[in-house]
Amino acid sequence: METNYLPNGMVKKNYRCSLLGHRFVETKKINNHFSEFECKTCKMQVTNDMRGQKIRLTSKLKDINETLFYLNLKKQFLSKFYFRKD
Repeated sequence: METNYLPNGMVKKNYRCSLLGHRFVETKKINNHFSEFECKTCKMQVTNDMRGQKIRLTSKLKDINETLFYLNLKKQFLSKFYFRKD
């Protein structure tokens, strides 16, 4: 019978998140509303949806987040240099 424990008594990575929950760390700030997160333990990537809940990061959502990130950069650049209020 195969055990789910490591020799030092700790649960394996893939079971640790299912038992105790994920430990998300913010990896990329898209804008004020959206961010990308990654679990420290299992390396699962998630992002925020419109309601603020975390959903799994797919390639389609990754492309959308990248586009939003570059639009936000462009907006910041334009507001900083072209629409100054001196």
